[in-house]
Amino acid sequence: MKIIKYLFYSLFTFFFLIPPVYAAGTVTLSVNSGTIENGSKVTATVTAKNVAAWNVTISSSGATSGCTEKFVGDSGTGKNTTKSFSVTCKATSVGIINFSISGDITSENGNNTKISGSKSVKVVTPREKSNNNKLKSLSVSDYTISPEFNASTNEYYLTVPSTTEKITISATKADSYATLEGTGEKEVNLGTNVFEIVVTSETGISNIYKLTVSVEDLNPIEVEINGEKYTVVKEDKNLKKPELFDETTVKINNFDIPAFYNEQVNYTLVGLKNSEGIITLYIYDNGKYQMYHEYTSDKLTVVFLTMDKNIKFFNKTKLTINEEEVIVYKYKSFNIVYGVNLVNGEKHYYNYDAIDNTLQKIDLDQIIDDYNQIKDHQYIIYALGSAIVILILIIILLSRNKAKIKKIETKLEAKKEKKKK
Repeated sequence: MKIIKYLFYSLFTFFFLIPPVYAAGTVTLSVNSGTIENGSKVTATVTAKNVAAWNVTISSSGATSGCTEKFVGDSGTGKNTTKSFSVTCKATSVGIINFSISGDITSENGNNTKISGSKSVKVVTPREKSNNNKLKSLSVSDYTISPEFNASTNEYYLTVPSTTEKITISATKADSYATLEGTGEKEVNLGTNVFEIVVTSETGISNIYKLTVSVEDLNPIEVEINGEKYTVVKEDKNLKKPELFDETTVKINNFDIPAFYNEQVNYTLVGLKNSEGIITLYIYDNGKYQMYHEYTSDKLTVVFLTMDKNIKFFNKTKLTINEEEVIVYKYKSFNIVYGVNLVNGEKHYYNYDAIDNTLQKIDLDQIIDDYNQIKDHQYIIYALGSAIVILILIIILLSRNKAKIKKIETKLEAKKEKKKK
């Protein structure tokens, strides 16, 4: 029993009476790059581990304007912690930037350690920036593009089955300093889908590679408008519903086509896709298509219509309104358009203010009457002016004739006087 007590006492003394062991504090100096170009920046970092207090100076010299800095502090608890300090220097000449550290660190047990260390960074002449904006490769997962990839060829084509919903475009740039956009997973729809892969050189010059992906439509609905061919969009996932319209479908060539309907104006809109894959909404009416132009403000939503009336003293031209070309009749500051208000279904003529991008309802007939009255007044003024001019001419002619008669009379009188003598 005494032996057991002795062993227990010995173990207690070993585990609980021996002094604690503290980890020694350490300091490391690192730089984020071993070589930089002149004019660039480099960062030096000191990492102190197992320290309760520190007095660290990071000094710089050589091919730099300098970035020496001193860091003094403590953990605030008296316990060891890990702390990092950094300085950033800008290279001012070709050569070497030298970093060094000095000072001391103190651990929680009171041990104080002097620190030292150094790192060097090579500064080289800046290289000439690259103009290379080419691709090194271009591919689509599980498919083969046509023609075969060539860095100097910018247009490629691909046809995929009608069941395809997504493709993955992969590409690598020829120059590591260039930037690349347009790769990754892409959604595709029936018909034509156009994707742009853009490579921008280090100097900022962009090069666009175009990939046209055709999703097979076994029964496409093709239409031709003003000499341009379109296909009717059969899926609604890429159609954006306009305000004041409801989603619906319309039967075209025995297909239920996604559409949008407004009861006030009795308009049905469908999507048409052009050869570039761009989808635009059109007003559909029994096989006829008219482009849908919508103007929206806080209190007004108007669809522009084709004007049948010819305004003789206005010039028919095109004007861009909300990024779309619209037919207008222009005279000085007037830009007359014709449209229907989607809120109440009323059709009106409007004057478009290109500066404020606003529409104002107008009475076109009144404007024409006012113009005709002005013209009539102008004609009267022209007539009065002409009469005055003629009258002045008559007076001038009469004056001249009177002068001539007077001259003749004077000559005759002179002759009579001469004969008398």
